[in-house]
Amino acid sequence: MRKQNESIAKLGTNFRWGIVIVLVISSFIFTFQTILSQSSPNKRYVFILDASGSMSEKWDGKTRMAVAKEKLIQVLGGLPKDASVGLVAYGNRIAGCQSARLYHPIQRGGASVVSQKLTTIVPAGSTPIAQTLQVVGEYLLNDQVETEIIFISDGVESCEGDPKSVLYNWRQSGKKFRLQILGIDIDPKGEEDLKRLSILGEGNYFPLKTPGDYDKSFQKIFSHLQTPETKSDFTNIPITPSKDGSIGNTPNVGKIQIVNILPYEDGSENGYIVNYEYSANDPTEYMIQFYLYPAEEKHRSFPIPPLRERRMGDLVSHRIEWKRGKEGKGHFVIPFPPGKRMKSSVELWDMTTVPKIIALSDEKPIHEKVSSDRNDK
Repeated sequence: MRKQNESIAKLGTNFRWGIVIVLVISSFIFTFQTILSQSSPNKRYVFILDASGSMSEKWDGKTRMAVAKEKLIQVLGGLPKDASVGLVAYGNRIAGCQSARLYHPIQRGGASVVSQKLTTIVPAGSTPIAQTLQVVGEYLLNDQVETEIIFISDGVESCEGDPKSVLYNWRQSGKKFRLQILGIDIDPKGEEDLKRLSILGEGNYFPLKTPGDYDKSFQKIFSHLQTPETKSDFTNIPITPSKDGSIGNTPNVGKIQIVNILPYEDGSENGYIVNYEYSANDPTEYMIQFYLYPAEEKHRSFPIPPLRERRMGDLVSHRIEWKRGKEGKGHFVIPFPPGKRMKSSVELWDMTTVPKIIALSDEKPIHEKVSSDRNDK
């Protein structure tokens, strides 16, 4: 009986020691995980894109906006998959000094979505930098994790705002951020203004005199990601146009067409239904972009890639639909444009990795006599 009691006592002692060991190990694991999460936090990036009217000007054979989109898509494709990414822009066909918009909130793994959003932005409008920074501060910054802000602009504040005051207030409120500014062909006085902003933002100012300066600037901004193990290179992601007009390495060939344009009436509302169909090689995700513009051409812009619709400067309406699969069909419902002769077209985008356009339809007319010339090209 005595030996049995001693065995039970020994078993109890061992059990208690076992609990202590488990608790110590658990505590160590929890502490290690906490230290690990603190030492390698998820990196946060906010891209601010100038979409004012001057971004439609030619720059080394392309528009400033076309080059900016091309380079940003390269960078986004080179970011870590778990990077948190957001997008803010001003201009984009919104008149006046209240055009700053949050186009994508900071979201982990959001680089591909931001790339998609970039394809829809069209340069037209003013340069409300202060108001844009206020949007960033209100919705995208916090006092826990530093946010890297990459701001691309070809001009300075044009709406009587005070960007320096906004940055000062951010610091006073404890927001953690660093502001990197890339200035496209800015005059000396404007460069001084943007340099002061970058200094207040504890970042750098990068003058872009040629499109090639983007690559050098981004390599410096994202140098912390270029370790011997990963060797991230933000200048070697291929997006040059191929013979079929696509801008990636994937040989995915597609076709898209407007099948017909039908009038509709719904009570006091009337307009048109634009039916389309597409086909492609790969069973992946696709974006369909619809464009409506005047029949009489007024403005031209030449975005990248060359296959894209070149009537962006005349846009009256722009719609997007998402599709999945090698082929499909859909429609866009648009209100009646009274007294105007319009034309329309649709684009097919392959959204695998870096978004790329693979097909553009023929133009189709939209006007009051649509029933008689519905099938005209």
